[in-house]
Amino acid sequence: MGLRAAPWLLWFGVLGGGVAWSLHTVVDWGLEETVCRSGHDEVLGLPLRPVLFVLAVLFLAVSLLSTLASHVVWRRLRGAPADGDRAALRRQRASFMALVGLVGNVLFTIMLVMSTVAVLVIPVCAL
Repeated sequence: MGLRAAPWLLWFGVLGGGVAWSLHTVVDWGLEETVCRSGHDEVLGLPLRPVLFVLAVLFLAVSLLSTLASHVVWRRLRGAPADGDRAALRRQRASFMALVGLVGNVLFTIMLVMSTVAVLVIPVCAL
């Protein structure tokens, strides 16, 4: 895979998990806070817990896809030649970015798994 063919895949692999976790945190908290403060536990006639669970699973899927993307890019680019030409340096930089994305995405995926479990275990609107 040439890096010119899919730079979006590299950036998705680097940023996808962090963006998914951040959006999950904001959307989940905002939705729960808004619904619970109104004195209800339903969103558009649906119970809040399943809505939060579906959102958590969707963000978890984005994080997993981002992890997979960074892994694919890293596997294809690792071991780039260390000579000094510009193309080799770009490949090395992209390989490093993919590795950072892979490690970060694993951590974000773990946090999203824990958040998904928390939606199932912790009562909504309990306070």
